[in-house]
Amino acid sequence: MYKKYIVRLSQEERSICQEVIKNLKGSSQKARRAQILLKADADGPGWPDAKIAEAFNCRVQTIENLRKRLVTEGFELALEGKKRQERNEARFESA
Repeated sequence: MYKKYIVRLSQEERSICQEVIKNLKGSSQKARRAQILLKADADGPGWPDAKIAEAFNCRVQTIENLRKRLVTEGFELALEGKKRQERNEARFESA
């Protein structure tokens, strides 16, 4: 199957993901994203999205979204996720 967004992690990014998983640094979501990125890495295991989704009990769309975020927004945002905006901040910005 053709993939629009290919995950290619650098050696440094791979070691950051492995460190997160090994030490369980950050949230459980962060550790899960690190595991998914490692499995999706084209220069690593290169698992298909369906196999990753089955292994981590999530939807294929979740894997596709993470791939897209990595390519379009960068490694840091893909691993950390987007931060929610505070409600009060949103009110002041729209005014």
